[in-house]
Amino acid sequence: MREIVSALQQIAGLQPTPLPQLRLPSLPDFQAALPLCEMIAAGSPGGRTLVETAQSVSADRELVSRINDSAAAHVEATRAELLHLAGELGQQALQVLPRLLAPVPGAQAGGLLELQNLAGSFTHTAATRVQELQELLDPLADDLDRVSRTAHTAPLPFSAEEPPVDAAEQQPQAAVEPTGSGEAAVAAALSQVGTPYVWGGTGNGGFDCSGLTQWAWRQAGVELPRLAEEQDVGTQVSADELIAGDLVVWDGHVAMYAGDGQMVEAGDPVQTNPLRTTNIGMAFKGFWRPTG
Repeated sequence: MREIVSALQQIAGLQPTPLPQLRLPSLPDFQAALPLCEMIAAGSPGGRTLVETAQSVSADRELVSRINDSAAAHVEATRAELLHLAGELGQQALQVLPRLLAPVPGAQAGGLLELQNLAGSFTHTAATRVQELQELLDPLADDLDRVSRTAHTAPLPFSAEEPPVDAAEQQPQAAVEPTGSGEAAVAAALSQVGTPYVWGGTGNGGFDCSGLTQWAWRQAGVELPRLAEEQDVGTQVSADELIAGDLVVWDGHVAMYAGDGQMVEAGDPVQTNPLRTTNIGMAFKGFWRPTG
């Protein structure tokens, strides 16, 4: 029975530590900075920058909470599976014990060998499950590292003689008409407004950002790459050339232009927001029009 006791100890030692419950403070509403900024200096980008930064921090806060919840669920599932493995090992070992006392020649040796095999099999299964947990947690840890490296500061590179041009305030040129496929993609995306955010979701009960845009354009007959940073495909366009269906791409997020200065994106839940070019410190890759 020494092998079984040792295996149980090894499985117990593999138990991951439960993650603490994460409690993040809420942020104040910085929208009041916009009219105040206009009162102090008309057209000053300071208030707008403050609000965009606050929105970025809020988005980071939501992302960190989702990552923590996902990681905690993975950890608890692994803990439950390891406990189940330990219990199953104990039950199967008890069934072998009578053979160790049987007077039949060879029964004791056979029982000892079976106990050794049980111990090896269950410890291997437990170690494999812990390795799978590590593989699930690694990308979540990478996302947390990216958030922690994000500096929520927005430089103001424009001089007084060259005022900034906000992409969200740009209107499409009248000569540029939406394509049928772009309108179909937008209609599909808007039909999912209110759908929960699901990490890695592609439509089975929820979406992540690139899952939504990929699914919506698929409804229009165009297949996009899976990852957000890979969806800068087709034709790059400027802000004043935007039409319905064009993608707004960062190096870790993607949204879809819906027209009238709005975009639809998989936040939590899927929602529409004013067009922007900032997103939690990510590098902006531009506006892209997918083509079949």
